[in-house]
Amino acid sequence: MPASKYDKLRDSRVLLLGGTSGIGFATAEASIEAGAIVIISSSTSNRLSSALSRLKTSYPEAATANRIHGYICDLSQAETLEANVKTLLESATDSNTHKLDHITYTAANVPRLPGLADYQASETKPSTIILRYDAPIIIGKLAPAYMNPGPRSSITFTGASTASKPTPGRGILTALGASTEGVAKGLAVDLAPIRVNAVAPGTVDTELLRALAGPDPKALAGFKEMLKKVTLLDKVGLPEEVAEAYVYLMKDANVTGAVIHTDGGRLLK
Repeated sequence: MPASKYDKLRDSRVLLLGGTSGIGFATAEASIEAGAIVIISSSTSNRLSSALSRLKTSYPEAATANRIHGYICDLSQAETLEANVKTLLESATDSNTHKLDHITYTAANVPRLPGLADYQASETKPSTIILRYDAPIIIGKLAPAYMNPGPRSSITFTGASTASKPTPGRGILTALGASTEGVAKGLAVDLAPIRVNAVAPGTVDTELLRALAGPDPKALAGFKEMLKKVTLLDKVGLPEEVAEAYVYLMKDANVTGAVIHTDGGRLLK
């Protein structure tokens, strides 16, 4: 039986930076289920080993076939950023002997920014800027040499719905999401015909969301209820739902420079 023309991720090589939790982990699961060879990365060995164990337990056939891999890559320090990304790319491609088809980037941290009235110059932590601006640029600089050429290959970054619709009282966060989306559009021009896009999630039930709410379960429940009210669908997104956007952008060889929104209709509320 001939391969399906829609079975586009089978045997492709997918590198996921930030693939150990939340949306990134769900995208790793979706990629494995689509038949891809998956490589995840994390800045910490504990998180990496835990994520690899979960994936190999859930997908024993892929694990047995040696189709699930993981490597450490710290993206938080400007001084070592380029060297660390290059080392990751070398590892993920077996010293550039097995080219990548797709890269997804969901690495993030919790931005702790004050309101506008209390903001001071240099209030934003360097690591926050590095993850959302510098790291995507360095990936764009280095990754094409490790990727198969042409529009079947793609890089997908992660923005935020707040880049299009700021949250009252938290407008400064708009710049963080918008910076990543701007980098993605610029790289789409510079790296063509390799495709570059971004996903702009709304609120998603991830570890980052729970970190923002704090350890109190009642506070988390109340936080989620508040967030539901700003969507048309009256729901907080699930990682496995949002992961479909990344899979789509990997598959559609006719889309580049795009921002795909998956936010429960937040932009229309």
